[in-house]
Amino acid sequence: MGSSKQNTGKIKTNFVPRVNQLDSIQLDNEITNLLRQQIQNILQVLPPGLLSHLQPEINFVLNSALWNFSIRTHYATFGQQMLSIAYEKDQLPSAKLALHYLLTTVLPYAKENAQFRLTNWSRVQKLLQLAENALVLFNLVNFFKFLRSGTRPSLVDCLLRINHRSLDGAKRRTIGYSYMTRELVWAGFMELLGFTIPFVNYHALKRKLRNLLRIEAAPQRQDERVELTADTRCAYCNERVILPHHMGCRHVFCYLCLKGNQLADAGFQCNVCDYRSETFRKVVVL
Repeated sequence: MGSSKQNTGKIKTNFVPRVNQLDSIQLDNEITNLLRQQIQNILQVLPPGLLSHLQPEINFVLNSALWNFSIRTHYATFGQQMLSIAYEKDQLPSAKLALHYLLTTVLPYAKENAQFRLTNWSRVQKLLQLAENALVLFNLVNFFKFLRSGTRPSLVDCLLRINHRSLDGAKRRTIGYSYMTRELVWAGFMELLGFTIPFVNYHALKRKLRNLLRIEAAPQRQDERVELTADTRCAYCNERVILPHHMGCRHVFCYLCLKGNQLADAGFQCNVCDYRSETFRKVVVL
């Protein structure tokens, strides 16, 4: 009777929610990606291509360091430590630790190395593709098994038959709804912006604001002589004029610049002299 109570207490103490186990895997991936990004930022100061051929080795050293300071030292990944869970120490003797290192660090390095340096070996690439497809299938089967049993979320855990234990006993995971509420408000605001912004004519609004802030009204000009030379630039994009057109003033526009602005804003004005016209004509070189 007493032993059954002790076993029940042990089960409750070592119980780890499924969400914590899945979140620990996600946290491990985020930590790895974050460190890789930091390493890439550091390597950017070096001459281009200096260490690009050593990318598999750099990732291998990084993964080995993460494994050494997490699994080997604390019997838990950094993601698991953040969620106060760990592996059972008695389930990870030296032989299993070495096998865990082989499966989680050495084999990924061998695969990345083969994909990086053996690109001309078609048979090797086909074998790698078959192995990756098989791993995807096995991971899917193991995931459904994990959802049913609540233990061993990763394929490595299943192969090595190692379980998680909670470092905080049967402490429940607290949920903060303030973060969820903030996300819902922000998502609603973004949806509102996405719905209303397309109805705002940015070009017309910019023109009206510019006219409102102008101190003196620009005089409306009659047709002036348009000068077109080899150095003439478009009054809108300031690039060499393509298919030169004008709208009545002396300034020359590319056809697409002028037509696009008039389609976007019926009251488009020359952005240099503010001349306004609803029509435009091709510049004719005499």
